[in-house]
Amino acid sequence: MPKQSSQQNREKGLKLPTQDRLSSVWNGVLKDAAARAALAQLRRDGFNIEDLSPQDSTFHSPSWADYLAAIPLVENRPSRSHFHRRISLGKHLPLVKALRSFARQFDDPFCEKRLSSTADTTIPVQEDLTDLADRAASFIEKFLSWDWYIRERNPRNALIAELRWTIRNRSKKPHDRELSTLIDAACRAAGRKELRLDNTTMDRIEKREKETRVKSFRRLLNRTPKSQSTRNPKKRR
Repeated sequence: MPKQSSQQNREKGLKLPTQDRLSSVWNGVLKDAAARAALAQLRRDGFNIEDLSPQDSTFHSPSWADYLAAIPLVENRPSRSHFHRRISLGKHLPLVKALRSFARQFDDPFCEKRLSSTADTTIPVQEDLTDLADRAASFIEKFLSWDWYIRERNPRNALIAELRWTIRNRSKKPHDRELSTLIDAACRAAGRKELRLDNTTMDRIEKREKETRVKSFRRLLNRTPKSQSTRNPKKRR
C-alpha cells in the first residue's frame, strides 16, 4: 500500500506552498533574533537577502527568500530518474493518422458529420474542431518521436544545496552555521521541527545533488536503443 500511495502522489504532482505561506514563514525568519544575526553576517560577507521577500510560489522566478522560506514546507522525497524511450509509445502512432483523417474529412463540405460524446458535452464549431484535430496530430506525432529524461529531485535538499552553493560562491567562503540558523528559524516559523544541519550533512546533501545530476546526464547520453540481432537467419535448403 505505501508504494501505491507514493505512486499516486507522484502522478498528482508536487504540491508547492502558497505565496501567503511563504511570506508568513519569511516574516517569521526576519523576526527571529538568531536569524537576524545570521542575515547580518551574510550581508557583511556579500550575500544580502534581508531586503528580499518571497515573490514566486511557482518557483519559475523565485527570490532567495522563496528558497529559504520553502525549505520546511516542501516535500523531502527521494530523488528519482525516469528515462522514456519513444519506442514504448509506438503503438499509438495510428492515432496521428486517425486525427489527420478526421480533420480532412470534417473539413470536406460533402461529408456528413455527426458527433456524439459522453465525456465532453461542449463540442467546438467546425472550424475550431478541424484546426484542433490538425494541431493535436502534429503535436502527438512529435511527442511520440521523443526520447526524454526526467529527474525528480528531492525538493528540500535541492533548495538547501542551491542556497549553500550560492552563499559560498558569493561570499567566497562557507557559511554553514549561518545557513543552518536560518533554516531552523524558517522551521520554527512554519511550526516544524528544526533540522539542525551541520556542515557534514550539508556537504553530503550538496554532493549528492551534484552527483545525481551528473550520473543521470551521463546515463541519458549513453542510453541507446537496443540493437537488433546481427545473426544471419538460417538459409533454407
